[in-house]
Amino acid sequence: MLDSMKKKFTILAGTTSVILSLVSQPVLAVWSGPQSLGGVYTSDPSCASLGTNQVICAGLGTNKALFVNGFNGSSWSGPQSLGGVYTSNPSCASLVPNQVICAGLGTNKALFVNRFNGISWSGPQSLGGVYTSNPSCASLGTNQVICGGLGTDRALYVNQFNGSSWSGPQRLGGVYSSDPSCASLGTNQAICAGLGTDSALFVNRFNGSSWSGPQSLGGVYTSNPSCASLGTNQAICSGLGTDSALFVNRFNGSSWSGPQSLGGVYSSDPSCASLGTNQAICAGLGTDSALFVNRFNGSSWSGPQSLGGVYTSNPSCASLGTNQVICAGLGTNKALFVNIGP
Repeated sequence: MLDSMKKKFTILAGTTSVILSLVSQPVLAVWSGPQSLGGVYTSDPSCASLGTNQVICAGLGTNKALFVNGFNGSSWSGPQSLGGVYTSNPSCASLVPNQVICAGLGTNKALFVNRFNGISWSGPQSLGGVYTSNPSCASLGTNQVICGGLGTDRALYVNQFNGSSWSGPQRLGGVYSSDPSCASLGTNQAICAGLGTDSALFVNRFNGSSWSGPQSLGGVYTSNPSCASLGTNQAICSGLGTDSALFVNRFNGSSWSGPQSLGGVYSSDPSCASLGTNQAICAGLGTDSALFVNRFNGSSWSGPQSLGGVYTSNPSCASLGTNQVICAGLGTNKALFVNIGP
């Protein structure tokens, strides 16, 4: 999507600086600035919380193995190979403090998961299925997680981990034209979103026992969506509109707000992450390939803030649990760069 959208925005090159200066806000908070973690990656990264001030970021190496890099609150571990041969972007999600799961598709298009128990990784475990999209995983609470992806019929399939075993792929129907994005709604609750064939945003909510079925939230989107928790029974889902501005849709526990334009002109899929109860950050690349972040404080959005850098992948943001997030992406040298703030 990144390459195609860059071509689309070539005609805007002369007005990029004007547009971004109009929608960007003054620096509202301090970010660490891009820090290189090295490595050479061939996929978009995926980051997930390991607990307060801890996080893990994963991506595929040049050999298509999964590499992970953990932050312990003060330093990074460096890239660690977990092996495997993957054909999709990875997706990681928290299980409990200091435990996480990372998923991706194998060469047979089955879903493989690798679990970190706080000390070591399990190694790739096949969950079967035949998938045609990048997966998306989300926490369901203590030691529980869900991973979603599209089947060959473009329906959404989910696989649930209950702490000891996986359910196997469950078909949730629908016909989707984008990668899914799943997010926690609280203990044993989640939401998964994706674009329909009409490019509208569809959401499917899990209440702990059953799924609601696909619900159209309307809009016309041109990117993969990104959803994030805003706290118990609340979430936000974002995506780019036909004008390449960022649109967000907020769930308050009973209804959706409808698409709200946050402006900007973006050239990547967005990535959103929780900053705490009723707070979030959404990030994406501008037409200059710099990283822009937009912060929700519970009532309003800050407007796009440029963090600089030159990125060549979609970003991935994750909560640090201290009213801070980390946003990661690949640089022009394919190394992993991270930004921590605000």
